[in-house]
Amino acid sequence: MKKTRLWMMGALAVTLGVSLTGCGSKNTNAANTATATVSPSTVKETASAKPAAQEKTVKDEIGHEVKIPADPKRILGIYLEDELLSLGIQPFKQSKIGTWSGQDYLGLSIPAIDVSGSVEAVLEAAPDLILENVYDEKRYGQFSKVAPMYAFKDARADWRATIRTLGDLFGKTEKYDQRAKQAGATIKQKIGDQTIAIVRVHTKEFRLYGGPGYAGPVLYQDLGLTPSKLVKELILDKNGKVVPISLEMIPQLDADHIFITTDTGAEDKTKELLANPLWQSLPAVKKGHVYQVNFETWMKSGPIADGKKIDDVLAALTK
Repeated sequence: MKKTRLWMMGALAVTLGVSLTGCGSKNTNAANTATATVSPSTVKETASAKPAAQEKTVKDEIGHEVKIPADPKRILGIYLEDELLSLGIQPFKQSKIGTWSGQDYLGLSIPAIDVSGSVEAVLEAAPDLILENVYDEKRYGQFSKVAPMYAFKDARADWRATIRTLGDLFGKTEKYDQRAKQAGATIKQKIGDQTIAIVRVHTKEFRLYGGPGYAGPVLYQDLGLTPSKLVKELILDKNGKVVPISLEMIPQLDADHIFITTDTGAEDKTKELLANPLWQSLPAVKKGHVYQVNFETWMKSGPIADGKKIDDVLAALTK
């Protein structure tokens, strides 16, 4: 039996083909939440007890029909661990790309699975359900043969829509907005309309953040803080997300407060920036209003990551 199972796994791995690429790079707007197509006959309620979970069929954001198991225990959420945990769902694997996870902030003690590696690793993991954060047709063709697979167009674009979808799939709810509203009021009471900017030091360039995804929406929408003039003109007024800025543009960064985060491997570039006379001349720098923050949580979207951003902003601006 063991030899037969190994032979079948090997054959299926060959059939599925090439290895998985990264967790996705195209930024598209998240689609509306999935539409359940549950048959009334699959739901049995009694007056005396909560109904047992039932298998249901839904359509994912791409339009595939997916059978969601009644009580999945082995959920592989490709870079959706933040959202799953916030709903009280324990993933049984955590995503990584090569040797990099980018999710240490979650404090997970579960085995990692390389989502850029061979599909054979997914076969070996034997998940009950796979959730794909960024749709890739080739990857879907491979993984949907291993287990039922629900694909998002881009789960990163709007984690609230993602949470609503996952909540509908698993009958769970998550609370975040009330805390953000309270934190925003506390911060505004302290700093008023003082302006904010978010700078990411990439290995190749400096980037200014503002629009959908990552840190911008947390500061400018959830907390209601005021963006700096440069953020407004280059990003928000153009419905953008992020723009690269040259060293020569640094003097235009006239924000009252600057949050700066550094990519892994770009630490020396940050040291050079902080020592540059152009940076040293900024009003925020002179007033000590520059705050270095964690790359993992600031360059990741999700209720847990965003909650940690709120913690950072509260600590920086209300002390």
